Parts: sequence; structure tokens; C-alpha cells
Amino acid sequence: MTNALAAPPLHLEPASRVLDVPVILFGFNRPAYLDRVCASLLRQRGVALDPRRVFLLQDGAVSARTGLRYATEAELEASVAAFRAHFPRGQVAASRANLGIAGNIRRGEVLAFEALDADCAYFFEDDLELGPEYLRIMEELRAVADRDPRIGYFAAYGDHNAMPPGPEAWLVMMEHHWAFGLKREPWRRLREWLAPYDRILEGGDYGWRDHMAIYRWMEGLDVAGGHTSQDAVKTIGCHALGIARVMTDVCFGRYIGAEGASFHNEKFRDLGFDRMEWVEGPEHHVAPGVGSQVAGIIADARKRQRGFRRNELPGLLEEQRRTRRERDRPASREDVATLFRWLLDREPEESALDLYAGHNSVRAVRDILLTSPEFRGRNPLPPVG
Repeated sequence: MTNALAAPPLHLEPASRVLDVPVILFGFNRPAYLDRVCASLLRQRGVALDPRRVFLLQDGAVSARTGLRYATEAELEASVAAFRAHFPRGQVAASRANLGIAGNIRRGEVLAFEALDADCAYFFEDDLELGPEYLRIMEELRAVADRDPRIGYFAAYGDHNAMPPGPEAWLVMMEHHWAFGLKREPWRRLREWLAPYDRILEGGDYGWRDHMAIYRWMEGLDVAGGHTSQDAVKTIGCHALGIARVMTDVCFGRYIGAEGASFHNEKFRDLGFDRMEWVEGPEHHVAPGVGSQVAGIIADARKRQRGFRRNELPGLLEEQRRTRRERDRPASREDVATLFRWLLDREPEESALDLYAGHNSVRAVRDILLTSPEFRGRNPLPPVG
């Protein structure tokens, strides 16, 4: 006998997989952008987050090196509040001082790979909004990377100029380090390679880094690039070490950072990011044969950066020399005299010329004079804040 009251068949979506890698967000003074990124992380399909493994690395406002203020306290508080609104059980690691982009990202990497001892971690700045398939595709990319130790970085934001429709996503070389996964072992190799660059950055605030010193360091490498940002130099390092940086050609997210350290509205539109859209739907997947693309991506990237070192870096250095001076060059007697005239309004004693010239860098002499009682007595510094 048929049961006329039988319940209709249920069509349930499979339970979401809980992500087992740390998710680290970097925040500074753009709370509206961060709010959008956090909201997009909670709209993911097929992948759920463990809120206890979601971290906000909040940078500080004032540089401990220079006393320069880069944000207001209200902006930082709004950034943390935006994160807390979406992840009340998430963890906030707020820096007391301003570290700059490079320092804050390095802090997040150390948290993931040393403090948390993770084999892989996902990193998000506050300007890449995720489509609903983003983390599901990232998990497919992670599986590819787990099978291929050459892959260090991987992302799914895609080629915003081509925007192929899918559903199969193939690999292309990653452009920017946006919304990416990073493996621990390649990170360790890259961190060692970056040590000379990090020492240069330690000499001042990141936004005022010594570009000439970085380009001169590149002269001793067999690869080089035209930019000195932490993002660009990590790219060079990966190409030098044979570490693959890959992303899907299909767009599963969109860049929203029209205003920030690297972009402004006009540049954002000129580069076509205002037209960037993601695809969505369960039919989209990483193509089965993408592993065969990795060797070509590594070779093409290395060829490009070697070509830049050989053909373009000499001209770039010559151009830079016309507008910049090396801060750590040995101070000549004329350099010392010039600093005395500009900072202390007087000619130096002969003994000062003998003491400083040839024995100290221009940077060191400048720092000595700027912190001297004579300079501070003539030019009291305004309070920070």
C-alpha cells in the first residue's frame, strides 16, 4: 500500500569542509575595504572557516623609527571593529608601532609558519574581495601544490583582462600577491634569500626605503626587476630559486583597492580593475592537467627576470643615479661640510671633517647631527600625535 503522506525527497547540499589552514588578514587604515573582504570570506560555498584560526594582523599608526604618523587611532579602531563584526571569535594581533606593509606581512608569515607551525597558510590583504567559489578553488590548488613541491604561491583571482568563462580553470603565472596561499618550505627558502633586502628595509620606514641600495643589491644577482616593493622583490626571489607562483586564469575574486598605497582611482580604472568580475557555480574546477603547466611557468618567469637583469637594469641604475644618492655611501669631506651647513648652520671644524669623512656613511653622519644637542637645541622637534 502506497503511503500518500510520504515526505518528498530531500536535495541537500553536501556539508561544507572546514578549512584546516590558518587564514591571516592584514589590516591598516581602510576599514570599509576590510569589511567587504571579511564578509566575502563568510559567503564561501563548500568551505567553512574555523573562526579560531582566523587572524587579523593590524598594523600600528606611528613609526617607532621616525615618529611619523601614518594613520589615525580612529582608523585603526574602525579596522579592528570591522574584523570583529564578522569574526567575533577571531584573533587580533595589533602592533603598537607602524611596521609598514613588508613588516606586517612578515609578522603574519612568522605567525603562520613558526608560531602555528602550519604547512600552508592563506593570506588576505584588505583589497581583494572573494567570490563565493574562491576558497573551494584554493583548496583544489592546494591539492595541486601538495603534489608538486615546486609550487610556493597560488591564488585564484585570475586574469582580469582575459576573464575566461571557465568552467575549467588553467594556470598562469601569478601577478600580484593577492589573496594567496603560501607553502612553508618555499617560504623558508625565500626568507633566507630575502635577508639582504630585509637588512636594507631595517634602515628606515618602508615607504621611504632606500631604492638605490635595493637596485645595487640586484646588480649582484642573475635576476632583477624594475620595482623595489616587498611584493616585487619576493617575485624576483621566487624566480631566482625556481619557486612557482601560479594562479587560475579564471577570476574567482575581484580587486577593489582603488585607493591605497599602490593604486588610485584613475590608475585603478586605466588598468581595468573596475570591470573585473568573478564567476561562480559548482561546475567550476581546476582543470585536471594543470600540473603539466608548472615547468613552463617557472622557465618563462626566470627567463623574463634574467632578461631584465641583463638588458634593463643597467639603464635603470643610470637613471636612478641622476635623481637619487645612496644613503650608505661613505661620507666625503664635502658631504660632511654640506650636512653641517644645512643642519647646524655653520662650517664644520677640521677635526669634525677628519672624524666623520671616510669613516662613516652619509646616513650615519646625518643621524649623528640630527640627534646632537646642538641640532635639537636650535630646532626643537614637535611632539608626535
